[in-house]
Amino acid sequence: MSSRQTQRLVELLQQEAHRAKDELKAPRQPRPYFVSYLLRDVEYHWISARFGTLYGQETRRSRRCFADVRLGSYRTDHVREGGLGDNSNKAESYGYSHLPIGNHADGLRHGLWMLTEARYREAAEDLLERRVESLHYRNPNEGLAAFERRAPVEHRETPRFPALDLEAWTKYVTAASAVGKREPGVFGCEVDLTIRHTTRYFVSTEGSVVVDRQPLWQLTAVLDFASEEGVTVPWNVSHFGRSPKELPALPALKKELRQAFQRMRAIAASETLRAYSGPVLLDPVPSGLLMHEALGHRLEGNRLLSSGEGQTFRDALGAQLLPEMISMYDDPTLTELDGRSLVGHYAHDDEGIAAGRAELVERGVIRGYLTSRAGVAKRHRSNGHARSESFERPMSRMGVTVIEAADPVSDAALKQRLIEEVKARRLPFGIHVLSADSGETATKSYDFQAFLGNIRAANRVYPDGTEVPVRDVSFVGTPLNAVRGILAVGARREVDNSYCGAESGAVPVSTISPSMLVESLELQSSARQPHAPHTYSIPWAK
Repeated sequence: MSSRQTQRLVELLQQEAHRAKDELKAPRQPRPYFVSYLLRDVEYHWISARFGTLYGQETRRSRRCFADVRLGSYRTDHVREGGLGDNSNKAESYGYSHLPIGNHADGLRHGLWMLTEARYREAAEDLLERRVESLHYRNPNEGLAAFERRAPVEHRETPRFPALDLEAWTKYVTAASAVGKREPGVFGCEVDLTIRHTTRYFVSTEGSVVVDRQPLWQLTAVLDFASEEGVTVPWNVSHFGRSPKELPALPALKKELRQAFQRMRAIAASETLRAYSGPVLLDPVPSGLLMHEALGHRLEGNRLLSSGEGQTFRDALGAQLLPEMISMYDDPTLTELDGRSLVGHYAHDDEGIAAGRAELVERGVIRGYLTSRAGVAKRHRSNGHARSESFERPMSRMGVTVIEAADPVSDAALKQRLIEEVKARRLPFGIHVLSADSGETATKSYDFQAFLGNIRAANRVYPDGTEVPVRDVSFVGTPLNAVRGILAVGARREVDNSYCGAESGAVPVSTISPSMLVESLELQSSARQPHAPHTYSIPWAK
């Protein structure tokens, strides 16, 4: 959109927010004390190819809006349990969260009116339920501000999005996917390119205006291999950044895919590790995944306000819970590391607060949390970590998480330390996790406080230093035991750009982590039943 159209949209959002604050009033119900709109205008492009043939292509544009209509006061309002349960797609307001993509004022105003009306009714119902609930239960967060007062901010930054040549990228994706045709045993080779160009608009009745843009370019190859014995190995290759310049040239991508196929064959020929408990050496990306799942989610401030959460670290400020060598912070203002962009970067969060560095762990001591405007302490101040995907209420989330260590050591020294642990405990071998691509964690109070990491590649490490691949394993553990048991940290750091899913949706995050040697992790089998051979050969087999 032109700068003039952008300004008109901002003015329209401001007018409707103030109109709602002034006019919304149901019988025997309060007026809103605060109204804001968070609108995302997304240009989405997707190209997918399999084995050298275009499989799917889509281009669309959409607008999704979150309307925050708050009843009560900054001290006490209708939002309960940190807002974690406010994001149901069964709510009436969900059906109105899509707004017109045209710029005709009446159409946009009508969409905002429908959305805001529904949000007001839902807020009034929540406020009544909260009052009824107070007759039965004490509020453990009584005395904490429901919503922090902040001075208004104004930030507008709308650089041009990267140029997009769909025809050229279609040829690129199609050619890359053809690599699998020349690889025996490969029955899946899909290459996808997903481009999201998002313009974000935030306005509030406090006077804040934030307009910015976020380009995200993600190239993913989903590969599947089957050995003659029926062992199947899935594999993903991913390049994720803020610019097409970070995606590999076609020859480099083809080479990377061929190397992946070689690795998959080695994994298919390896033995299944049924169970293991002992020292584990994690390369940078798997160690970042461990810290993200075991520690990061439990430092999200909104979770500390929910009685349904385990609240592992609620009373842990100032406590020495990790080894003294470990420090951890989250700083969304960081834009790149060693020339690689960080997709978790943003200047202002989804509540219009300037992003700031959140000090989480300092030399093993818990120092703070990732916070939104929901009060988590008597003297609360948001550090700008409220985030959401589209229609959800923003909650405190990670952005750019950085793990650092005092006295880091080389990769060779880490491996030697692992071998020493194996020998000291008289174990037949240790484990070296080279690659992991996803994880999950349970934080609810009614569930086990545990986490899981899906391993793509791991090796047994024998006392003589020999490494032999194993397959079909995942690492699991409980958060406190895992992070307290870090024995040594490497000097080499890597960036992991990915998406993180939680109650407020899937948001892009970056984790910068070194390798880690953990005293004890448990590996469990994720073995799959061997596949029967295909009834007849793949078309190009001969």
